[in-house]
Amino acid sequence: MKKLKIVTWNIRQGGRKAIQQIVNSLISHQADLIVLTEYKNNDAGAFLVSELRKEGWTYIQSSYPPKKENGILILSAYPLKDYSPPFSKQQGSHRWNEVYIPSHNIYLLGVHVPNVNETYDKAFFWQQIVQYAHHRTNDKAIIVGDFNTARRDEKENAPLKYSNFIMKLLESGWTDAWKKSHAGVLDYTWYSTKNNGFRLDYIFLSPKLSGSLLTCYLSHRERIENFSDHSLLAAELIEYVVKNGYLEKKVLQQDPFQVLGSVTEIFRDNIDDAKKIIGALDGINWNSEYMGEA
Repeated sequence: MKKLKIVTWNIRQGGRKAIQQIVNSLISHQADLIVLTEYKNNDAGAFLVSELRKEGWTYIQSSYPPKKENGILILSAYPLKDYSPPFSKQQGSHRWNEVYIPSHNIYLLGVHVPNVNETYDKAFFWQQIVQYAHHRTNDKAIIVGDFNTARRDEKENAPLKYSNFIMKLLESGWTDAWKKSHAGVLDYTWYSTKNNGFRLDYIFLSPKLSGSLLTCYLSHRERIENFSDHSLLAAELIEYVVKNGYLEKKVLQQDPFQVLGSVTEIFRDNIDDAKKIIGALDGINWNSEYMGEA
């Protein structure tokens, strides 16, 4: 069984005004993977990298933003392999950062979609994301970051042109992790001084990862205490098939199953169903062992 916790956070213009608080907050959430948007390649950025490296995030991949521009920083407790962006710096490639995590066989793309009033083309950026999602549909993949886009089904005044790109992702089988964990709930990752909130930060999971979502949550403390103007978003994934298709039955006594009680407690009124489930797991494991020997 493998667990993976991911945190994404827009640290607002490199976090210079609250960089120590940002470091402390990230340490407190104890994620395996951290994806930071609005990271800047300056003194504050260097301090952040140095402090988090000391705490165990030793594998670090920057999108190498130009001077004074916002970029994406990925920090990991596991080794990373990086990939080059599919478009040029003139098109904003420093706001795109893809890595591969061999230990989990997962591709992760960190993005910061431009806003409509910025130099880079927002529609072009979204088109690249949709193409990437199509390319990675059959992989275990995650697209995460600040999308500067609200869902139309959450905010009626969200621009339809860009909200439709989110719908394209969902229609192609990708999962909005926060929405899956909080169906019917309205919440925000960014809140303006005019009391107007939007959910702009997302963690999208490919079809092969959707079933691995354990939980997803927003931490508003960081925004309320003004470390940033964005809330922090986190998701935890868990994989039960641990090796060559073999499924350890002991996971039935672990999260998220343990909150419901033991298997015998859950099926105490229908023990035959419990036996069928255990029998199915035995069948999966027997096939795994047989294929491994073939």
